[in-house]
Amino acid sequence: MKKVHISFLGLAVAVPFLITQAVTPVTPLAGKIIALDAGHGSSESDTGATNEINGIAITEADLNVDVVTALAVKLTEQGAHVVIAGRFPARRDRVNDAAAKCAALDMDGVVGADNRKCDVLVSVHHNGNIEPTHDGTLTIYTQNSDKPLAKALYDSLLSLTNKPEGMLNGGYGMTVYKNLVSAITEAYYITNDCEAELYLYSKGQLTDINQSCKNNGYTLENRIDREVGLQVEGLSSYFSSQTGGKGGRK
Repeated sequence: MKKVHISFLGLAVAVPFLITQAVTPVTPLAGKIIALDAGHGSSESDTGATNEINGIAITEADLNVDVVTALAVKLTEQGAHVVIAGRFPARRDRVNDAAAKCAALDMDGVVGADNRKCDVLVSVHHNGNIEPTHDGTLTIYTQNSDKPLAKALYDSLLSLTNKPEGMLNGGYGMTVYKNLVSAITEAYYITNDCEAELYLYSKGQLTDINQSCKNNGYTLENRIDREVGLQVEGLSSYFSSQTGGKGGRK
């Protein structure tokens, strides 16, 4: 190792000559363009599933936005480039908006004109049921090329409820437009009263959940943060399993 002499007020000091460079952690998400869609919420009538706890009204649309907002931050921290679909009434318009935003990014993830394709699109939802104790996790996909993404997300999110409802093969709008690899996540049922209480706890609107919920296996936690962490794990697992290509269907 070479040594150089640096003078401090006339005092010669021998120090090792060492150049260091900041290293950005490499993750499976680094450089990926991920489009997110918060399901529902394009109008006052499009609330998705609803619930009410202690007089506090809860809509799936609001929950979806909360998760997408927090998820975008976490994915960005992992080196991904994130676009969020606009709140348009028609699902096709939301996909078109996301695709246009992806295409406007350059290779460094800033506004440019490289016409890049979204690597994946994830539409975030939370299910509804007439039974207030029903819960479960599922994902939805359309094409065979969507299935690995749906499975990676499903495998990760399942630990939220430990109540498997599997992967549903269906159109559902978001997963058929623009030929994007895409999936819909239904992490849990917001119509489940315990899930609704955990959501309100996450937002600071409740200080605890009912003991009956704890007795039935629900753990006091920030449910938004927990889901976001699992969404990131699922996406990381998906991209780790992929080889070659820049996303989109082949």
